[in-house]
Amino acid sequence: MFGLGFIKGTALGLTGGLLIGLAIKEACKKINNRKNKNLSQNLDNDNNSEEDLSNN
Repeated sequence: MFGLGFIKGTALGLTGGLLIGLAIKEACKKINNRKNKNLSQNLDNDNNSEEDLSNN
């Protein structure tokens, strides 16, 4: 009985760890995408402001 409980506990622990790992991975991807969008928007705004300065 002890062996079966040990195996079930190990299987549940590994499954939970995999699911948590995938959730963290997806969260990191979303954070990186958000950072990249903000960075590209800031670069576009900087380029537009430089064009405005050169037009004056």
